[in-house]
Amino acid sequence: MSNSEEPAHDARAAAMEAAIAERLTAFDRHRDDLLAILQKVCDHKPKTKSFDPDKSWRYLRLKALGYLELKAKAEQRQKMVPAADRVELLHELGKALRGARCKLDEARHADIRGVLSVEWCEAHGNPDFTEFLDLIGRRFDEMVAGVITGLADLETAASRAAEQIRQKPGRPRETGYLSPEFIIALESAYRYITGKRGGAGAGPFAQFVKKFLEAEGSTITLQSVIEAIKTAKKRKEWGRSLLAWTGGKTLPSSPP
Repeated sequence: MSNSEEPAHDARAAAMEAAIAERLTAFDRHRDDLLAILQKVCDHKPKTKSFDPDKSWRYLRLKALGYLELKAKAEQRQKMVPAADRVELLHELGKALRGARCKLDEARHADIRGVLSVEWCEAHGNPDFTEFLDLIGRRFDEMVAGVITGLADLETAASRAAEQIRQKPGRPRETGYLSPEFIIALESAYRYITGKRGGAGAGPFAQFVKKFLEAEGSTITLQSVIEAIKTAKKRKEWGRSLLAWTGGKTLPSSPP
């Protein structure tokens, strides 16, 4: 990353951190409502666990932080150059690299090789090379060959990158707040806190998910939540050790 790009990167990172902190503060305002739902489930017979509000909230807040980080990164990706424009840019880059590679290969076999090598030597602090002409000539040829190989590698990389973007149009699958991974992770938190599994109907688990999303700043209907839960329950990860929504790490059945 160039020096000119670093301030922009730092500014984006700072803006993202500020947005996450602001949203987490807003999430905190829903503490009592979320804990009330979970406590009611926990106290309902048959009671399997004692409700610990402080411990439960720390766990929920950790989940919220992980989700908000992913949400902020997704929003940042949406501001990127559209996929079609990136593919076009990569194709243009590939053509430019191929042109430079071909021109450089042509130049090293032309009459300009001698004067080019002289200027290269002077630029690298070797102006007096008369006694080492053959040695320096070989070094120059090796350098040019290495550059040509590097240009060819970059050309191939640009082509493959364009193909990868072209094969994956639109938004990534299953990364939204109603993705199976997200619902499964919330069910794990619900089960850890209450000692009871989340149901697929319009019961307390669906109410909990809906309230959690509202606390995160999302607007969602209960029916949409129910449909998402039904989809998530078909996954083999449901009710077992599962994938957290942060970096693909394994989420234990109970926190450390």
